[in-house]
Amino acid sequence: MSGDGATIILSFQPNHFKLFLSKKSSLLVINAKCINGAKNRIKSKNAALVHIRHPKDVLSKMASSLLLQSADSLQDMKKGCKVEADTTKKIVVRARANIERNRKGDRLIECIDVLCVQEDGDATYLPVDNDDEEYCEYITGKTYENPISLKVERSKIFAEWIIDTYGKELLCRGTGVLDVAGGNGETCRHLVAKGIPVTLLDPNPRCGSNPGFTIIPHPLNCDGSDLTSRNDNIGHIVRSCSFICGLHPDQATEPIVSLAERLNVKFAILPCCVMPSLFPHRVQRKHGDPVRSYSAFCQYLLDMAPEKEEFLVDHLPFVGRNKVIYRAPS
Repeated sequence: MSGDGATIILSFQPNHFKLFLSKKSSLLVINAKCINGAKNRIKSKNAALVHIRHPKDVLSKMASSLLLQSADSLQDMKKGCKVEADTTKKIVVRARANIERNRKGDRLIECIDVLCVQEDGDATYLPVDNDDEEYCEYITGKTYENPISLKVERSKIFAEWIIDTYGKELLCRGTGVLDVAGGNGETCRHLVAKGIPVTLLDPNPRCGSNPGFTIIPHPLNCDGSDLTSRNDNIGHIVRSCSFICGLHPDQATEPIVSLAERLNVKFAILPCCVMPSLFPHRVQRKHGDPVRSYSAFCQYLLDMAPEKEEFLVDHLPFVGRNKVIYRAPS
């Protein structure tokens, strides 16, 4: 099997598993505890669901090697039931470095290869992970010179990603970029330094006087109609922007998408806080369940795409929630 983007090597202690066999696509799902993690990806002792996709004969042998042996458990395994695993064993895998979560918040480890299944007493395949530094499951799926940067670098990285993705020509059209809930104006400063006109839209700007870009001290609510309907310079700036962005814009996250759709302009957001009590109207399109988790919120935003259009996803190389949901440049 092969995978795109960055990969990591991890080891897990299995607890129980389910085996799903079919002619076209077979899957082994192992509920496990991470033994050897990877910095900024998954920490030692974190729980995860390990997904392994191989031909059914290979998965059957692998599942049998993990099974806590008994006649009943062997039959249950063949029926696709949840069965106990031998917790004295370890499984070492090469996995996609971009680790997501499911609707329940479980980490999903998508395996590319199984490197070995270790018996109790075998020499460890990986060194023991004793690193107590900060970890984060949202990481980059691309190859960067510095694969994981600190949080203080995120505004610069986001600004560079915007320019690389959309180009200065698009960003400089009209009144330029509208940065929503940008707070201290760091993203604005990086864009201005590249010759791009920027306006910060934030009800509580914290960027001092004469920052080098325009400031509109107002919130973005709903689809921004209260701003675009104004017959003043504020209305003109918002109506004529060429691009809207938001780095962890909290309550303004969904309104950014709504405003961008209404103005038919490009956007890029990095969702952060879900705030389900403030937005009880949000329900998942597929299941109708309330949007309460980060992964469900991201899917909710992706589902806001107009008919015949699909919003895209990328990941930026810094610690913290770094998933970018954006409109295609072309």
